[in-house]
Amino acid sequence: MKAARAFSLLVLALAACAQPPKPASASEEQKRRDLGIVMAVGVQDTTQLKSGQWALYSVRSTGSNERHATRIAVVAADAGNFWIENKTITPDPSGKSYVVISKYQIDASAKPLQLWVSQGSSRPVNIPMESVKPPSPETRSKVDIAQETITLQASGKAYECTRLTSKASYSDGRETTLVTWCSPKVPFPAVHEGKSYGGVVRRSYGQFTLELDATGTDAVAELQLPEK
Repeated sequence: MKAARAFSLLVLALAACAQPPKPASASEEQKRRDLGIVMAVGVQDTTQLKSGQWALYSVRSTGSNERHATRIAVVAADAGNFWIENKTITPDPSGKSYVVISKYQIDASAKPLQLWVSQGSSRPVNIPMESVKPPSPETRSKVDIAQETITLQASGKAYECTRLTSKASYSDGRETTLVTWCSPKVPFPAVHEGKSYGGVVRRSYGQFTLELDATGTDAVAELQLPEK
């Protein structure tokens, strides 16, 4: 349970790091949070983790041609610990792309040990794990589980998936629905109540939909950490 909680807090930190500077309007801030949630693909189960594994995703939103991308990769494994890199590419209003690489170390239970973040070509910054705070609003969630075969829009490839539908109710009256389709044929399996359901194939939240583009086994580190 402690490792699962630590993982959830790390996902929140990665989602925040992956976004451009804070927008001015409340609607843009909400959009930013929703995008961060749908892009938060991480490691929850290390039992089948191997150095070099990677998965690439694209994210699209309703009524927009913008394409966001995120890649998760295992870039090193040593003595039961793993180094994971999350690279996100977000379109910038100027027409350029906002690139963030988050690199973190986890142990065999998926507990995060270190977190480093680099924006663009900037020097990596170490984020103290004690500074990663849980979300402030209290939530109550219910997860419905079903089987469904889906076909990806980009590749046309079909996957037999487990669909996890999480409906959350917040103390301020808001309700949200997060739907994740998982397959054992995809790396980085999602875990719910101790059971692994395979890696994320598709996820939808708010106006955003994330879909798997490709997977591979030849990942190498992109972010070099400062020498001690």
